[in-house]
Amino acid sequence: MREKTKIWHLHFKKRFFDQWGDGVEEVEAALQGTGGGSGHRGSSKIFFLTQEASATKAVILLLSKLYCPKRSDKEAENISWDAEAFSEPLLMERIIDVLSEFLSSEENDGLLIDPNVWRSASESGGQVAYFCTSFAGVVVDILEMILNLQADKFCRHKASLFPILCSIVRVQSGEIRHLVSDIFRKQIGPMIQVTDSEQKAV
Repeated sequence: MREKTKIWHLHFKKRFFDQWGDGVEEVEAALQGTGGGSGHRGSSKIFFLTQEASATKAVILLLSKLYCPKRSDKEAENISWDAEAFSEPLLMERIIDVLSEFLSSEENDGLLIDPNVWRSASESGGQVAYFCTSFAGVVVDILEMILNLQADKFCRHKASLFPILCSIVRVQSGEIRHLVSDIFRKQIGPMIQVTDSEQKAV
């Protein structure tokens, strides 16, 4: 999964190099000229990671809307193709890739990051040139989507989601940890027959 994410990252960088030039100097100059990235160490890396995170967020948002549509039964009958079946494998594959890479980056780079960066994970992107900080907002969106999944849809993917959720509990971001806690209460609690009143009593 990590190798696939690296390939996406390299492809994304190549597309920008094709547009801006053969090296990072043109990108650095553009960033300085627009005021974006000035004053940051490794501003071109921040630029690429931020753009990649935005693109990933858009893809996940689109796939999640196809997988969890909010339309009436009458509107659903007019759809000539199975959007849920189409989007489900693509969405889950991308979710696992992003969460896995986020965990790897947080584990490897976490000690180098000022803890204040994690006060609001959804707003930490673009401050430091690391995958975990640039994609923190994407991870928040993913966790909120998992939290709001219908029980049967979550159950279908519990084998792949449960281990990675257990790992995310250890990350530095309080916002992310609280979302994981909510997921355990709402999605996993009923599976192990723990009632709402029992959860609130803890």
